[in-house]
Amino acid sequence: MAVVVDRNFFDALGKMDDIKEASNSDIAWYVVKYHESDGQVVLKPDFVRFTTLERAVEGLTGGSPVSQEVFEARIKEKLVGALSRPKANLSSDQ
Repeated sequence: MAVVVDRNFFDALGKMDDIKEASNSDIAWYVVKYHESDGQVVLKPDFVRFTTLERAVEGLTGGSPVSQEVFEARIKEKLVGALSRPKANLSSDQ
């Protein structure tokens, strides 16, 4: 199974032991970063991590939760940033 997540999400997961060989793993985590270039947000590969299903479950359940206030503040910050960016013209005339 392949899973694509951003670096912030992956960093919030609990510890997962790495598997060195892809053929011995159950999950390949493709971790990406967001980069802004010329007003466009672009995904850039960061790294790939191979794990077993058991280690992935431990990582997913072992993350560090944040308070509701911190969670909501982060969402609001992202929304304000998204709303302040110029909108692309998506008309069918082009």
